[in-house]
Amino acid sequence: MEFETIDVRDEKAKELAQILANETSLLILGLLQEKTLSMSEIARELGIPMSTVSYHIDKMVRVGLVEIAGKKYGKRLQEVKLYRAASKPILLLPRGMPVKKRFLRVFEKIQIISLGIAGLLASGVYVLFDRLLQEEPQLVAKNATYAIERAPSPGLEGINKTVTSKLAESSPIPYILAILVFVVGFFLVSRYLMKKKI
Repeated sequence: MEFETIDVRDEKAKELAQILANETSLLILGLLQEKTLSMSEIARELGIPMSTVSYHIDKMVRVGLVEIAGKKYGKRLQEVKLYRAASKPILLLPRGMPVKKRFLRVFEKIQIISLGIAGLLASGVYVLFDRLLQEEPQLVAKNATYAIERAPSPGLEGINKTVTSKLAESSPIPYILAILVFVVGFFLVSRYLMKKKI
């Protein structure tokens, strides 16, 4: 997961504290969590001057609380920026960058463990269902062959070939189940490891 890091001695940390202490900034941020809006739309919805909105939006963009979501064209065909609350978490660091590196190592370790366990589960499910689905058609094919060999009619040989070739085709079920187990297993193991804080 990508996140914004701010050292507590940085100017951004002071700006972040000012934003969080300001009621107008919090109102704007709350509004942008619900929908994507332009500055004029924010001013209209909150009933505050456009200059106030511009001031607070600029500060929030600088610290990473708000991001530009896109652009649209206004009534006079001028380009208008659209804003939304940023989805990237902000991490305040009391001691510079080594904490970020430690966090990334832990996160990578969790992802590697989760991928490994999910891969093992998925391959086990694939092998199990592949064998189960291959054994059943082989038994049916043997029984069909045995019955056709006993019957003297020449038209049944074509049926035998058709039945045997249809039964020998590979089923997509083991692949689908393995992918499903991999995805679900990965998310469940990741969530469990994050809760355990490994």
